[in-house]
Amino acid sequence: MTAIFHIIAPVFLLIFIGYAAMQRRFFTAEQLNGLGKFVVRIGMPMLVFSAIATRPMAEVFKPEYFYGYSAASVAAFFIGWLVSRKRGLHPTLASLNGLAVGMSNSGFVGYPLLLMAVGPTAAVYFAMNVLTESLLIFPLLFAFLDWSKGGQSDARALLLQIVKNLLTNPIIIAMPVAMVFALGWLPLPQFAEKLSSMLAAATTPLALFMIGGNLYGLSIRGNVPDMLLVAAGKLVMCPLLVGLCLWLAGADKEMLFAGLLFAATPMASLYALFGSLHGFGKETSGAMLLVTVLSVIPIFLVLLLGHQVV
Repeated sequence: MTAIFHIIAPVFLLIFIGYAAMQRRFFTAEQLNGLGKFVVRIGMPMLVFSAIATRPMAEVFKPEYFYGYSAASVAAFFIGWLVSRKRGLHPTLASLNGLAVGMSNSGFVGYPLLLMAVGPTAAVYFAMNVLTESLLIFPLLFAFLDWSKGGQSDARALLLQIVKNLLTNPIIIAMPVAMVFALGWLPLPQFAEKLSSMLAAATTPLALFMIGGNLYGLSIRGNVPDMLLVAAGKLVMCPLLVGLCLWLAGADKEMLFAGLLFAATPMASLYALFGSLHGFGKETSGAMLLVTVLSVIPIFLVLLLGHQVV
């Protein structure tokens, strides 16, 4: 129990510190955005680079985890969208709820938790989650948002969108560069290893601080029953789906633990961002705040059940 507390407490305390810093006006929204750009464009890519480049290729890609986690994420997206449509929600909000249920906050919350639980291999699982999100979840979201507005994007347009996501995502770009060293084609210079590890170490606390800062100003407004349904989908159904799909894929104990821990975290913060852009800021920000607060329960349960790994 004490070990679990030492994993959870620093994560949520850093989130609280970020929230309090914004409340006290220590930072402006523009400064927080600048911090976010550093985390996403420099810190996270270097974190993935460090995890892959410093390991043999056999340890970098875990197919059972990738296929199982991807199947569960896609299934959760469709179920979240379908249930929202059955409840009569606007097609655009239903598409966003699919994102909320099917895509976890892997980088800013899931990775720090897993890092403290299993060590540096956490970045390998994070990298595979990024592949799932870029290749599957984002294309699904864009397609459903287009359909919700009466658009009829063809397969070629969707393929171009996927390619664009891959070519402009610094985290994705870092993967093939790192694989050059993981495959042994080139020796990893000592200065590059130290630089990437330094930036990776700085990224985790900054990401959690930023999550807290972004939560400041949010409130639980709107249709609370619908928000609770999104929370149940993200914090109950999604972990159950991930656990089932990973088990069916033949994942080992550590893979199962990693997938469940990622699935138990809140939805990606892009949920509220896209919601605001599409006119559903109140509903999405309220649901995100609710899920973030409640997420401590499934996170605690996953850590408790996975104490053999921890």
